[in-house]
Amino acid sequence: MARTFPTEHAMPRSLDTALSSAIESFLRARWDLKPNTLRTYRLALARFARVHATLGELSAENVDDYLASIAEHRTMARNDAIALRQLSQWATKSRIFLTDPLASVSLPRGHNRRRSPFSAEEVRAVIEAASASPHGVRDRAIVVTAISTGLRPAELWALGIDDLDLRDGFLRVRPETTKTAAGERVVPLDPQCVAALESYLGDERPPKPGRLWLNAHGDPLTFHGFMAIWHRLRDQLRARGMEGIMAYRARHTAITDWARVGIPAPIMQQLAGHKSIVTTQGYIGRIGTRDLARLPRAFSELYGRVAG
Repeated sequence: MARTFPTEHAMPRSLDTALSSAIESFLRARWDLKPNTLRTYRLALARFARVHATLGELSAENVDDYLASIAEHRTMARNDAIALRQLSQWATKSRIFLTDPLASVSLPRGHNRRRSPFSAEEVRAVIEAASASPHGVRDRAIVVTAISTGLRPAELWALGIDDLDLRDGFLRVRPETTKTAAGERVVPLDPQCVAALESYLGDERPPKPGRLWLNAHGDPLTFHGFMAIWHRLRDQLRARGMEGIMAYRARHTAITDWARVGIPAPIMQQLAGHKSIVTTQGYIGRIGTRDLARLPRAFSELYGRVAG
């Protein structure tokens, strides 16, 4: 693919340039970023642009005030700070700023707590709630696929029809839809996941190529629409006393379940699409004695009964 760069006339020329125009120029210049990262940057920068109109307002004071206003949303604050610093560095390299105005801005700390996997009760409850929605066949397929495959929410959202091999029981995560190079992978499908997907494809989804998940009009779900499904499930289950139902916990659940049934760590790393086994280990929740009791006993498996 040929590399494309913004044309000279598209570049902002002064600090009075509309911030929205500068953001578009910056995003066009970042041809090296994956689509998911570009989308994250776009959303983050758009939030800042709601309260600041010109590129000249991209100052350390304004950014610190903005980050303080969203400090309770720690992950969002950190992501927005990263995007704003990238925009500032690009504008400085483009000689719009003489020096980087955000050089002194510190990245907010993200959440230190580890997301816990769903309990068995929560798995059943979230699948039940999804099945009872107006698009229950689709929403059940989304939830079962998320919990059984461990795909990142953005990877699951970006799946296409051609990424599925239901006959042999696999799905493919393409390089352009994943976070890192290690994320390109083939993931086996649980039989119940295959059944849920077959029901969706046979009973609800129109027979057309393209994205897997469609809305009521037959158009591909936007990422916002995809996440709204999880938000509705969260709100429904919160009313039943279950807190913290969120899409990313499905990934933690899948990886923990793989460990519970004894899948080797290198295989778990490959299935999760992680560059480092350390990252995979950070996703695993507590393994109880009941789970440990199901694991093979290496000594007897290898040596049989040893006389003594």
